[in-house]
Amino acid sequence: MKRLISCGFIAVALMRASSASAAGRTSYSPYEQATVEEVLHARHVQVAVAPEGKVVEGIDVVPLEVFEKRDPVPGFVNIFHATSRVYVIERQVLQRPGTPYDQAVVDETERNLRNLAQLSLVICIPVEGSDSSHVRLLVITKDVWSLRLAQDLLAGAYGVEEYSMEASETNLAGTQQVVLGRFVYLPQSYTLGVQFFSPRVEGRWLTLGANANIEINRSSGKPEGSYGSVGASRPLFSTSTAWSAGLSTNWVDDIARRYVNAAVANYDAPATPANDRIPYEYRRRTFVETAAVTRSYGNEHKTDLSFGGEMNLRVYRDAIDLSGYDPVAVQQFNSAVLPVSDTRVGPFLQLRHYENRFASLLDADTLALQENYRLGLDAWARTYPVLRALGSSRDFIGTYAALQYSEQLGDGLVRGSVELMNEFQTGQNQADNRISDASVDASLRIMTPRFGIGRLVFDSSVYNRYRNYSNELNFLGGDTRLRGYPTSFFSGKDFVVANVEYRSRSIEILSCQIGGALFYDVGSAFNGFDHLRPYDSAGFGIRALFPQLDRVVFRVDVGFPLTRPLPSDAPGDPAIPPIAVVFAFRQAFPI
Repeated sequence: MKRLISCGFIAVALMRASSASAAGRTSYSPYEQATVEEVLHARHVQVAVAPEGKVVEGIDVVPLEVFEKRDPVPGFVNIFHATSRVYVIERQVLQRPGTPYDQAVVDETERNLRNLAQLSLVICIPVEGSDSSHVRLLVITKDVWSLRLAQDLLAGAYGVEEYSMEASETNLAGTQQVVLGRFVYLPQSYTLGVQFFSPRVEGRWLTLGANANIEINRSSGKPEGSYGSVGASRPLFSTSTAWSAGLSTNWVDDIARRYVNAAVANYDAPATPANDRIPYEYRRRTFVETAAVTRSYGNEHKTDLSFGGEMNLRVYRDAIDLSGYDPVAVQQFNSAVLPVSDTRVGPFLQLRHYENRFASLLDADTLALQENYRLGLDAWARTYPVLRALGSSRDFIGTYAALQYSEQLGDGLVRGSVELMNEFQTGQNQADNRISDASVDASLRIMTPRFGIGRLVFDSSVYNRYRNYSNELNFLGGDTRLRGYPTSFFSGKDFVVANVEYRSRSIEILSCQIGGALFYDVGSAFNGFDHLRPYDSAGFGIRALFPQLDRVVFRVDVGFPLTRPLPSDAPGDPAIPPIAVVFAFRQAFPI
């Protein structure tokens, strides 16, 4: 009885302590509540009531081990990994000693800490100080196992379509620096890579990251390409941060292949009577250099003004000798499949206006852990003139605009968005003055409040690329949209897709969180809405969260295609297995 009374007092005190930011905050999960109770009891402290405005006399960081007493693993196992050092957590705390307690600043601290991949559970609580006018901030974090072997597998009836494995140390010497080695298997190639990331450089608000990967052809055993990136940035780490800047370099030099049923897809030209079976692959070389500076204004309503420049080089060509194929088929293949080579160099100016309020939800994209979602208006406007005088292959003025609005729906969420892109090309001749690329993308996400033992998640998107000079294509099917069909089975410049998924609440089994899912997917990718023919699939899945390893769910989805596509929708590869199984991390369509 005494323990029940203690739990009730803690719960009430926590709700009262966070009343200043009650809008958007949900109650703690049983897993989180048990953690709070244990830490408060161990430290002999109580939650402060009405802490807002009281002087913060100190910050107490409690980094929990990966495996605690409640976990079915011996405690000595913890010696084989690094726990985040106290100063590493403490330097992320925006609330400073000697200042008045501000729940909004504490909430922002929680969001920043939850963005760190090394932490699964993050809770910040005001506790009673030395007298009635003082409080202390208790920061509870739980590390995930830093020595990791992460794996993703996408397989169907015809074999393995993709397998990836990353061996990493995500908390080097307790500093949350990441080093990893990468292996990616595809039916025609495999990739070996390395990566480094530092969220803070010598304690400064400066992030640094680099990765490099080499792709090797499985048949020849020789390298056939590479890709990677290098970047450094000073982020907008708090509401009061005025300036940020970033510099990045990205490159890709490889063979792009479309895989269907664990093999390279084939292209069959409509203009030729025979099945041409041209392999769906091409050589791509891209190089992108970007530099940007941002000035941020406001508090509750934020406005960010960014300016910078970008150099974007794109080269696409046939990957193999196509002289043995019908010239008409080759011409159609190049026209339908190859993106258009382009060189873009120019400045850009961007304006973003958004609200600085958030919802804290449970059992949304993860299980039993708080998740933060931005609410209200989020609007973007960007213009980017591309100029031959700077080395571009053509002159055009690009514009991008996006509008998103999100609102809490009980302990659920509703979010709608629309994006518009236009690139107006200019030239010496009147015929050259035209819209070369343009698209519109509208989406709607509804995450119902939790009812009974779960919630429904509805997500839909309509994308129309009504000008397509660049010859960009979209693909559907596989581990995300249209589960049950082979990966990238449907292709086209346009797509329509909708997903409905029932996600159960989690139950705790041996300190791990387990949930289930039922789903129905419908949609298609196509060229022009007069060719729209929707296809659907259904299935079930299992979700698991291991707080000792990650805050991202592991999922297994079993999908069944309900509609058999016409050969014209998948030329060259119309075969569809009756079932598809996916093993992966993250939800199929995270928000």
